[in-house]
Amino acid sequence: MKKTISVKLWILTVLSGILLSIPYTLSGCGWVAFIALIPLLTAEYIALQNGKKHFWINYYTCFFIWNLITTYWIWYATQWGAVAALLLNSLQMALIFRIFRWFRRRWSGILPYIGFAALWLCWEHFYFTWQVSWPWLTLGNAFATNVKLVQWYSVTGTLGGSLWILVLNILIFRTFLSISERKKTKFSLIAIGIVLILPIIFSSLIYGKNRKLQEQLPKKEVVILQPNIDPYNEKFVYSQQEQDELLLSLANEAVTTNTFLVVAPETFFNPSKSAGFLNEDAPHSNLTVQKIDAFAQNHKLNFLYGASSQLTTVSEKQPNVYARKIGFNYWLNTYNSAVFNNSNGNVRFYHKSKLVIMAESVPMINKKPVLESFGVNLGGVTGNFTPQDFRTVFKTLDEVLVGSAICYESVFGEFYREYIQNGATLMTIITNDGWWKNTFGHIQHFNYARLRAIETRRYIARSANTGISAIIDINGDVVERTPWWEKCYIRGEVAVNKDITPFVKYGDVIGMLAAWSALALFVLAMLSYLFKRK
Repeated sequence: MKKTISVKLWILTVLSGILLSIPYTLSGCGWVAFIALIPLLTAEYIALQNGKKHFWINYYTCFFIWNLITTYWIWYATQWGAVAALLLNSLQMALIFRIFRWFRRRWSGILPYIGFAALWLCWEHFYFTWQVSWPWLTLGNAFATNVKLVQWYSVTGTLGGSLWILVLNILIFRTFLSISERKKTKFSLIAIGIVLILPIIFSSLIYGKNRKLQEQLPKKEVVILQPNIDPYNEKFVYSQQEQDELLLSLANEAVTTNTFLVVAPETFFNPSKSAGFLNEDAPHSNLTVQKIDAFAQNHKLNFLYGASSQLTTVSEKQPNVYARKIGFNYWLNTYNSAVFNNSNGNVRFYHKSKLVIMAESVPMINKKPVLESFGVNLGGVTGNFTPQDFRTVFKTLDEVLVGSAICYESVFGEFYREYIQNGATLMTIITNDGWWKNTFGHIQHFNYARLRAIETRRYIARSANTGISAIIDINGDVVERTPWWEKCYIRGEVAVNKDITPFVKYGDVIGMLAAWSALALFVLAMLSYLFKRK
C-alpha cells in the first residue's frame, strides 16, 4: 500500500512540474496554469492524510522540473548562472510550499491555502527587487501569449495574473476535494465561474477601448535594425569598422525622410583592439559615435543603440563599489549602455541597471564583490558592469520622450514603469538574445515585452541583434516582427501616448497587500503553535 501511494505521489509531482512548464513553452496555453498546481496540491493532501512527514523532495522536484524545462537554455550563456538559477529558484519555490505545509498542520479549511497564495505573491513581489534575482517564472508571465485575457495588467501588473492562477487552482482543487467527500459544490462551482469569467470580460472591454484609442494617438515612423551578428562566432571576430558598415548600410536602406528614430541592438559597440573603448567623458573621440552622429545629422533623425562604455574618475577614495582602481587616484567604471544621438550632435547615456547575475555582475556583500571569479564575460569587458539609480529618458528635438530598457530589464514590471514615471511616451527595448541560441529563451523574452506594453500602455520598438525585433502596440499585440536569426529591418509607425496607467501610478499594490497578509498569517500561525505547545 505504501509503495502504491508513493508511486501515485511521484506521478502527481512530475505532472505538476510538466503542467507548470506548458504556458511558457507552448504559445497560447496560458490557461493550463489554472490547473497546473492541482496535482501537487493533491499529492500534498494525500501525503498528509497518510502521515507522510517528509514530502520535501517531492515539491522540490516539481519546481525543479518546471525550472529545468522552461529555462534550461541559460546554460548556453553562463554555466554557473544556469546551475544557480535552477537550484536556487527551485529552492525558494519549495520553501514557500514547505511553509504552506506547516500552515496545513496548524489549521484546517481554507486558511492555509490563503496563506500559501499570500506567501507566493509576497515572494514574487520582493523577488523583483533582490540583487540575486531571477523572476523569469512569475506565474503572471504565463499569459504572455494570451494578452487578450489580461488587459487589466494595466491596473494590477503581472501579479494580478499570479493571483488569478493561484485562486483558480485552489478553488478547483478544493471543489474536487468536496466532490470526493460527497459535499455540496454548488457555491464552489459558482465561485470558479465568476473568478474565471469576470476578468476575461473585463479584459475584452479594455481591449476594444484601447483599439479605438490607438487610432487617435499621434504616429511616428521608426526604423528597427537587426544586424544579426552572431555573438559567439562573429561579434569578436569582425572588426568594429566592419560591424559599423553593416549596421549603417542596413540603416541607409531602411530610413526615409519621415523617420524620426532608428533603434539598434544592445552592445552593438564593443571594445576591441581596433576600436578601443567608448569613453563617456569624450564620446565624439570614438569613430563609431562619429559615424552614427554624422548619419543622424545627415538624415535629421535620432539614433539609439547599445554600447559597452566606460568612465574614468579621479578621486582619492573609491567613488562607488563597482569602480576598479587603474592607477594612482584613477578609478574605472564600465557600463552596458544605451547611447542616444540626436540630430544636433548631442550624445546621452543610460546604463543598464538590472544586470544578469554571474554574467554581467556578481553579488555584493558588505559592499564587496563575492564569487567574482565565476563571472562570465558577455560584453567584451572584465569585472562588474555598473548600474545607475534612476531611469534616464531621452528627449528628441520634437519633444518625444523615449525610454530604453536594456535586455533583461524588460522582465521587471515595477522597474520598467519607472521610465514612464520619468516621462517616457514611447519605449524601446534593445537586446542581444543570441546568447541563448534558438531555444525557448529568446521567445519568452520577446513575449514578456508584450506584458510591459499592457502594463504601461506604451508602444515598444524592440531591436534584437539576433531576433526577435518588433513593434508592439499598447494592447501587447505584435504589429510587425522579424524572423529569428536573419539580417533585416522593420520600418513602421509607433504611437506616442502620454496617459498614465494605474499600475504605473501606484505600482504593485497586490504584492504589498500580499506581503502584509502573509506576515499577519505567519504571526497567527506562530502564536497558534506556541499556545498549543503550552
